Amino acid sequence: MAKLEPYSPTPAARAGRIVMTVMPFAMGLACVLLAFVPLGRVVGSPLTPAFPLMAIYYWAVVKPEMFPPVAVLAVGLMFDLISGGAIGLWALVYVVTYAVVISQRMLLVNAPFSAFWIGFLATAVFAGSLAWVIVSVIHGIFVPPGSVARHMAVTVAVFPIFAMLFGRIQTRVLQGG
Repeated sequence: MAKLEPYSPTPAARAGRIVMTVMPFAMGLACVLLAFVPLGRVVGSPLTPAFPLMAIYYWAVVKPEMFPPVAVLAVGLMFDLISGGAIGLWALVYVVTYAVVISQRMLLVNAPFSAFWIGFLATAVFAGSLAWVIVSVIHGIFVPPGSVARHMAVTVAVFPIFAMLFGRIQTRVLQGG
């Protein structure tokens, strides 16, 4: 009688699992790159939304196991390196914000989109305020908060588009639909 070998996934199945595992992080990195595309010239505004914050918030609420804190740190460091600003500023802001979102995640998991969006509004206010305080302390002066407030307002306004995009990617790629 022939002995059956234990089941081992095919190379395609293993590749699919890797894609599913890496997809949220790759989307976070894509959002970092998108943050440096001069979209303001197209829409007539010098403000660019905080695209990485959108990805971090979405995945922290929806699938935190697929976007762990180390991935958030890497996204923040990548943003810091490309921006030429203070190394660690956005990495710290994103990791602290991620921790706060994770702690409040159960309020948002199966909530309607309006609650999800209001949660993002609170998250953007928190992240923007934290960044503003850190920058003010680093420079030793009171940095006017208006620019950060406008930046976060644009981010909150654009969030529904990205939430829908992330949701479609989650449905099609991550759940195999």
